[in-house]
Amino acid sequence: MIVLNIKKEDIKFTAHKNGNHYATIVVEKRKELDKFENTHTVYNGQTATERAEKAKKEYCGNGKEYVWSPENKKEFSTNKQEEEDDLPF
Repeated sequence: MIVLNIKKEDIKFTAHKNGNHYATIVVEKRKELDKFENTHTVYNGQTATERAEKAKKEYCGNGKEYVWSPENKKEFSTNKQEEEDDLPF
């Protein structure tokens, strides 16, 4: 699961011929963590022309990846009794 933080004002919406507005958002894994430990970056999608011209990306947010596993369950548990039980159910 990836939790994203995106400001509405930073998203680029385009009008479609059906009257709706759409946003193309790209979520990309970062090569290394930033100072807030974000694992992903978010930017507005580019047209084929913009990609060919190597236009600068319009960044609009970032995010963190969370991996759920039995080992992480205790970290997010709020029930103290659940943590102490050795019962298989």
